[in-house]
Amino acid sequence: MRIIRIIGYGFTVLVLAAGWAFIYWQSGSVDLAAVESTRAALAQMQAADAAWNQQLVHARLYARDAPSATPPIAAASSRHRLLYAALEVRALRLGNPLVGSGLAQLKQAFEEKSALIARFTEAQAAIAGVRGGGEPVDEARLAELRAIAEVLFDQAWFASTGPRLDTLARAIDRAFDEMLTEAELYRVALLYYSGFLLAVLVFLAVSLDQRRRQIDAINRQLREANETLESRVAQRTHELSQALAKLKESEAMLIQSEKMSSLGQMVAGIAHEVNTPLAYVKSSLEAVGKGMPQVGKLGAQTEKLLAMLSTDGVDEAALAAQFALVRGLVQDLEAKTAGRTVLEDIERLVKDGLFGIGQISEVIANLKNFSRLDRSMVADYDLHEGIDSAIRIGYAQLQHRIVRKEFGSIPHVSCSPSQINQVILNLLSNAAQATRDGEGTITLRTGMRGAAHVTVEVADNGSGIPADVLPKIFDPFFTTKAVGKGTGLGLSICYKIVENHGGKLEVESQPGLGTRFTLVLPITLPAASAA
Repeated sequence: MRIIRIIGYGFTVLVLAAGWAFIYWQSGSVDLAAVESTRAALAQMQAADAAWNQQLVHARLYARDAPSATPPIAAASSRHRLLYAALEVRALRLGNPLVGSGLAQLKQAFEEKSALIARFTEAQAAIAGVRGGGEPVDEARLAELRAIAEVLFDQAWFASTGPRLDTLARAIDRAFDEMLTEAELYRVALLYYSGFLLAVLVFLAVSLDQRRRQIDAINRQLREANETLESRVAQRTHELSQALAKLKESEAMLIQSEKMSSLGQMVAGIAHEVNTPLAYVKSSLEAVGKGMPQVGKLGAQTEKLLAMLSTDGVDEAALAAQFALVRGLVQDLEAKTAGRTVLEDIERLVKDGLFGIGQISEVIANLKNFSRLDRSMVADYDLHEGIDSAIRIGYAQLQHRIVRKEFGSIPHVSCSPSQINQVILNLLSNAAQATRDGEGTITLRTGMRGAAHVTVEVADNGSGIPADVLPKIFDPFFTTKAVGKGTGLGLSICYKIVENHGGKLEVESQPGLGTRFTLVLPITLPAASAA
């Protein structure tokens, strides 16, 4: 901030100095040499015009005094063009529009007079030729040539070069007066501007003195504050420690609240997953229990038959009766009901029960795989496995939605599996809540972003997020759900988890079209995050 202030002061000083230099330069910008050289060039043009007039008069008088001789007729030359070019160069330096206009008119007047003099010269030569040819003079022709020569003389004599020269001279004088007036105005402005700069300098001096006094006062206050600094720092440190402890306690409570909310959703899903195979096992065991008395009775009677066979002197009739009884029990067990025997039913029911127990075991394995409580905090993890586990755990919410998996080729990532699973489950839960039963479609897509990051996209075709709400979705306690339906911490905790892993959680949404969350994770966990 101090550097910006110094730059601002320096720029202000530079502008003020540049303004003063400009006014000073303008106050002395009257180019007297240019004015004098312009007047000198104009005088040469006036002299050339006067010389032309003298030659015209001399030629006319000579023709009258010596009518039979060839008069020294005035000859037009290009010298006036050279003089005009020199005048134009000097006059344009004055920068006055009236001078420029006068130059154009003067040039035209001199060109016209030069052409008239040339024609007058030709007429005089023709008159001399008629007189001195040695033949009788053609008076009619001579009179005609004299009339033409008189007209050309009058036109050349009364040409507008003189008035144009006078007009240009007045324009030059006016331009000089304007330059003097402008210079005088700049001198007055320079005087006032110098006074303003002096006032600014005085103001700055007073301000600097006040600033110096303020700095002295601040230094005194700092010296006084330093005397009690240690006690104030100790007190402030104690207050901050207490505030930090309370903050950590509040954060732990909030995270625990969100975990309990997630746990409720997870328990509902697990209860649904376990309830079906459990009922299957119960039904199978009940059916097996109904058939077991027959098997038990057969076993008891068979054991009695074996005992009779091992006894000497057994009654043949009793032995035959026992054989018949055992045979009847065996026939009852072998009797088919609905195409199956009792033993086949018991075998089938036992297999069904084992299958149901296997499903329950698979649910427990998925739960353990999801929580990763049996693994280290950070491990190389297959995100596809985590996505499958999250889908199975969240089955209760996802069962009426279409879940599409578009898995790309990605390597294992170094992360905390339980935390990443929590993020994926939360995104799936939000996608399910944003869509309608029977109409919702949730797409999970994995891929690479560059060579060092993998992405997991969770996209839905739900209601979307309004543009004014989108920037707030990662804020703690912000929720658009009804009271009791959400804590407003789910996405905030997910964002924090992903940030701690060195990744990013991005979101794109269009109201009425759906929402897409993109989880970006580094393949290798940064050292700071791993620590």
